[in-house]
Amino acid sequence: MQSVHGLADRGTKRRWHVDTIFDVGSCTKQFTAAAIVALECDGKLRTSDPIAKYFAEVPADKASITIHHLLTHTAGLQSEFGGDYDVISRDALVATTLAAPLLSAPGAKHAYSNVGYSLLAAIVEIAAGKDIDRFLRERLFRPAGMTSSGYQLSDTERSRIARGYRDGEDAQLLERADSTKGQMWNLIGNGGVYSTLTDLHRWLLALQSDAVLPDAGRKKLFHPHALVTSSYAGSGLPLYYAYGWYVGPQPSGKTLIWHLGGNGTINTALRFHRDDRAWLIYASNVSEFHDPRYPIPAVERMLGREHIEIPSEVGSITRDQLARFAGTYCSATNRALTLTVRRNFLQVTGEGQEAFAFTTEGKWQSSADFDALNARTAQAVDSSRMARVDVLAKSFGSWITPDELAASEAAFWKKRHDRFGEYIGTRVLGTMKPQSRRYIGRTIVAIDFHRGTAWREYFWTQDGLIGDVGPITSPPAAQFFPVSANCLMTFDPAEARSAKLCLGSDGRLEIAGSDVVLRRSR
Repeated sequence: MQSVHGLADRGTKRRWHVDTIFDVGSCTKQFTAAAIVALECDGKLRTSDPIAKYFAEVPADKASITIHHLLTHTAGLQSEFGGDYDVISRDALVATTLAAPLLSAPGAKHAYSNVGYSLLAAIVEIAAGKDIDRFLRERLFRPAGMTSSGYQLSDTERSRIARGYRDGEDAQLLERADSTKGQMWNLIGNGGVYSTLTDLHRWLLALQSDAVLPDAGRKKLFHPHALVTSSYAGSGLPLYYAYGWYVGPQPSGKTLIWHLGGNGTINTALRFHRDDRAWLIYASNVSEFHDPRYPIPAVERMLGREHIEIPSEVGSITRDQLARFAGTYCSATNRALTLTVRRNFLQVTGEGQEAFAFTTEGKWQSSADFDALNARTAQAVDSSRMARVDVLAKSFGSWITPDELAASEAAFWKKRHDRFGEYIGTRVLGTMKPQSRRYIGRTIVAIDFHRGTAWREYFWTQDGLIGDVGPITSPPAAQFFPVSANCLMTFDPAEARSAKLCLGSDGRLEIAGSDVVLRRSR
């Protein structure tokens, strides 16, 4: 089943189609990995080869790195050394990577590394004696029946590309790639391949036959080689990295093989439910859907024959009509929702536990446990600001020493004062249940200064201690889309639930299905 919606190019009004071409992002890694496995099957290399066999003057600390280490992100390399579209040659990228210090000893642990896959692309070129684009097309794509995939696009193919839109503006991704004249080795191997939904479907079918790799090669490609985490997203289930793919058991006992790809604008997801022989392929060209998981949980629930709520069809209203909703609305208990216009939807943030719960869970509700964590977080922020580390340390576990805590908190405040000026006050937005089972709450605070606001998140453990803390760029928010002239709705596909706001008379904002009414405050 295929479903395609929206525009591939807003300027020409060209619609998305199954043969629209788009950048698959980090899903490119599976092609690079398959190229390596194909070369091994062809007798051109071995995954056990040290990289010193292909690169000259490899430093002693990297001499034991093998191709297998690069494939599984266990080489100990850093993730990247520059932007995707920085101009850098293959040899310069290799030299920069080999000169940089390692994060860990080769083989010690998994650490996702884009440059590791760029080194793999360089090895493909050296072992194959041809550039990576030509090798992928000849050895993998054509045998799979893929006609519109690769790094370089013809003029005809360029006319079918999906433009990428970041916050409503054309991100000019194709033009930025063109400006490098192919010398964008920060990206090659780990991203940057163009494809279509049709071609990706053909690729996934090919991986179920001997079309591109023999059975032994396919088993090696999908084998769970390296442990990523023993409890993925707090599920209590392990996640492994294969060659260019993640592999992990599901609560049902079945195996899911998957990878995501994206650059904050164009996004892709490939998910193979191996036991059910079901593939999900997703692509988007707008930053609003920056998380490729957005539509997938609901689809996977349907594959599992679960009943899900079907979201309402999005209506069409003008930006001026949408702007009628914009503003901050307060309840009688001073809980506030702020609605901000974003292209064709409203971004909704909440302040105060009930309002915060509405934006994160779709329900206007409080919790005595969360209220207590909110109060404790406010105290922690105050102790930090006043440099009362002896008091603050009592709220932290043994994962950080008092001296480390003092240095970390002092650095936080100095950086914010330098950027934003004098402190004004702290607002605890609320607490939500985090994904990880390790924590019982994730509390978000807004710290206001004269020239701006900084946000921090505090994670609370089962023992009632702060288990982690860090800055975030923006508070959690929900996206509400118009479903009528006066009502907007958000839908959470992971939980298969929705929430609805309606604009009433006299500036009232009503939460559908409840007696909650908020009034515009400013």
